[in-house]
Amino acid sequence: MTVTRFSDPMMGLAWECEPALRRVRERFGETVEIEERMVVLVRDVAGFMTPEERALPENERIRAHNARLAQIYLDEGPIAGMPIRMEGFRLFGPGRRSSKPLCLAFEAARLACPEKADDFLYRLRRATVAETRVTTDEDVLAQIAAESGMDVDAFRAALSDGRAEAALASDMRHAAAAGVRSLPAFLVSCSTRMLMLQGLPVNGELEEAVSWLLQYVTNRVSGTS
Repeated sequence: MTVTRFSDPMMGLAWECEPALRRVRERFGETVEIEERMVVLVRDVAGFMTPEERALPENERIRAHNARLAQIYLDEGPIAGMPIRMEGFRLFGPGRRSSKPLCLAFEAARLACPEKADDFLYRLRRATVAETRVTTDEDVLAQIAAESGMDVDAFRAALSDGRAEAALASDMRHAAAAGVRSLPAFLVSCSTRMLMLQGLPVNGELEEAVSWLLQYVTNRVSGTS
């Protein structure tokens, strides 16, 4: 069985998913594989600005948007109790208008050092939401790669030579084919059966979906109705 999480590392709600995924790992162990696929949420920050923000001068509008986004993160904090810190938050800025660099960074990590990619992704989410590091900056991404024990030169190479771009395009096609409409989303699949959960799973929804599908497939294999 596979649980595929579609998300953008910048998302507070993706960070808030960690307890739900941890419970799945603890309950089902190696029966379930957790797979990560990237979907770019913010192609250009201007598309997420309010009319009031867009009316401001360039630098001021991005600062205003960062401040509003920081409050959204803080408001989401109680959902799962994950640490969130927003002092000095400045994820977006001139020349840093998209969350795509974060998605590409995970793809590069998976290409350069697949066994450390999940740790890199966790550190990347934490750096963005709980440490307010500017993870739209390539040098910051390289620092996180180093902190994850990766070969930074291999990471930078995968980031710049087109391989990460191709991997991200593949993930985005997979999300479109799966019918992902909102992020985060979870595709729980086993054999030819699958369930899609759109949004943050709460109240044990992800565990229930995994359990139900495992039981369904087991019953089909054993011939039980």
